[in-house]
Amino acid sequence: MITTRRCQKLAALAVFFWLAASGGAAEVAGADLFSGGVRQIRIVIAPSEMESLRASSRTYVTAAVSEDGKVFQKVGVHLKGSTGSFRSLDTKPALTLNFERFGPGKKFHGLGKIHLNNSVEDPSYLNEWLGGELFRAAGVPAPRVAHALVELNGRKLGLYVLKEGFTEDFLALHFRRTDGNLYDTGGGHEVTDAMERNSGAAPDNHTDLQALAAAAQEPDLGRRWQRLGQTLDVERFVSFMAMEVMAGHRDGYCLARNNFRIYHDPAADRMVFLPHGMDNLFGKADATLRPRMAGLVARAVLETPEGRRLQRARTQELFTNLFHVATLTNRVNERVARLRPALDRGAARELAAQAALVKERIARRVLDLARQLAEPEPAPPAFTNGVAGVTGWRLVDAPAGGKLDQAKSPDGRTALHIRAGPVTSASWRATVLLEPGRYRFEGRASSAGVRALKFGKNSGAGLRVAGVAVAKPQPLTGDSPWTKLAVEFDAGADGAELICELRASAGEAWFDAESLRLTRIR
Repeated sequence: MITTRRCQKLAALAVFFWLAASGGAAEVAGADLFSGGVRQIRIVIAPSEMESLRASSRTYVTAAVSEDGKVFQKVGVHLKGSTGSFRSLDTKPALTLNFERFGPGKKFHGLGKIHLNNSVEDPSYLNEWLGGELFRAAGVPAPRVAHALVELNGRKLGLYVLKEGFTEDFLALHFRRTDGNLYDTGGGHEVTDAMERNSGAAPDNHTDLQALAAAAQEPDLGRRWQRLGQTLDVERFVSFMAMEVMAGHRDGYCLARNNFRIYHDPAADRMVFLPHGMDNLFGKADATLRPRMAGLVARAVLETPEGRRLQRARTQELFTNLFHVATLTNRVNERVARLRPALDRGAARELAAQAALVKERIARRVLDLARQLAEPEPAPPAFTNGVAGVTGWRLVDAPAGGKLDQAKSPDGRTALHIRAGPVTSASWRATVLLEPGRYRFEGRASSAGVRALKFGKNSGAGLRVAGVAVAKPQPLTGDSPWTKLAVEFDAGADGAELICELRASAGEAWFDAESLRLTRIR
């Protein structure tokens, strides 16, 4: 399914990648905004409107906004941000500025809406910008990003990430028609939910979402692939999925059913997924290329043979074309050089330090992607009388001050061993391809001196399956003799990630390698 159109697009990716940084041609809305330096934005909100915002932070109030000598009156402003990024009005709030809210046709550099993100979850201020460039270079529409120094009622708030909104201005850059339904997660986080419609001329009855949900839940895999092709822009979705996994967008649709939009492109009559909220990227260098997907549509695609083949091929293509350490780190250097003159000495030093960490994470992730892509595809385990051993274990998150190794237990058994450091969340993991059905992952484990972490889930030593909630987990703590552990789960054709884990501040655990196995229940 690697089409001529796709090959042509890949050949032009290098050019597109650089255009992404400048916003494209001069006549494109917002091109000057996203190709220039750091913007100076001043916002004035009347005292009565400030009180209204304190009482109802998501409700628009009016404000005066000035930039580069131009003043915009009656601009709609409200606070934004989720659990991690929301900040009060009197600290460093994230803001949405809607220039058309109280006066249609009013534009800021050709845009009706922008967001000012406080970037409290990304001290580098670079992830959203870099993620947008990568997704657009992969052929997936994503908002453009600039930076601004923001002042509110005379109080300097500091550096912000300036991001274009998901509006018709944005849609016009990527689609021939802008009158399709645009959905966000206000009304739900899955295509089976009544997601909130932000814009669109079609009836607001969710029939387009329902058609995609029905296709994704089609039990016959051959028929499902056909129905997905009729309702979903499969080519773009596979690129969207591959990029979320490779760039480590762990809080996006595929891995967490969060931070995304869906546009029903009326010209093609297909649904297109759009990335959002990319504060954290490249966070885990060894994150698997074959995770268990949380998003229904992602699972539905990967459960089909055609979807798996296309995903593998697209991942390799995008890695070859886009994941060059020198290119990506040079882009970071260029962006930092653009930001530095607008910052004071302390802020500039901090930005440089955070950018260095971003470049290090990129280099480590690219190296691990190359390793994973060089490995052969995992083969399905061989079941005998419904039982199969588990091999191919890999270590994840080796603990500082601790150890992960395959060694003999104190009583001489061959074991997967984890010794905790001061703060440890380490594991041995194996990805297995399975036929759809219900399975039990089981094995024996023992522990010595394990002191469980006091935060998070699954503290202590235990077995689990990625993405599967256990009603009553029973991890091992303290000194525990060999104990049989088990967890049951349902597998789709995308398989499962099996985990032998220790979350502790002290102690060690052993997992008897010969006892680790899968049993097919039905």
